[in-house]
Amino acid sequence: MVIQVREKTIEEIEKRLAKEKTDLNKINYLESGLKQNFTFEIKRFIWGKLVELYEARGMLEKAGFAMANKAGTEISFREKIESYLKAAELYAKCGKIENAEEMFVRALRNANLEQKQRIKLARKNIFFASAKEMEKKGKKAATLKFYEKLIQMDLNEIEKKEVKSKLIEIYKKLGRFSDAKLVEKL
Repeated sequence: MVIQVREKTIEEIEKRLAKEKTDLNKINYLESGLKQNFTFEIKRFIWGKLVELYEARGMLEKAGFAMANKAGTEISFREKIESYLKAAELYAKCGKIENAEEMFVRALRNANLEQKQRIKLARKNIFFASAKEMEKKGKKAATLKFYEKLIQMDLNEIEKKEVKSKLIEIYKKLGRFSDAKLVEKL
């Protein structure tokens, strides 16, 4: 159902959102607002509100998509990078590693040398956290994807040893013994 959006300013949109009773109605209203010919400032506001609502409802893939779109409307490089990192984190939380990788690449494109180091560290930390979260949930295939990405990164010896042992363990549980032997040789 498409809702007609007659509001023209952020303040009017906020008032209208306050009148909506459920998150789904708010989401529907905001999605309809995206189809309007608004300024980048208003679109950025709408994408931000959608991220909040999607995340609150556990719709992490949609939240990641909305945050990536918000990043495209950001003015400063710092804000763009922060938005891309948040989008990557949201995608990683729902196991969409390819999408998360794309967000990290986009963030790196907009970064200076110092920011690139921070992004690489964030990527490593997000992937470690996501791998542990997927492991807790018992999602071996998703966990495996994160550890496979991590083993390719620049890790210290302790981290490399941890990732290697996790990879071997998961490969064996999945019956991929030849892959486990390959990792043991690393």
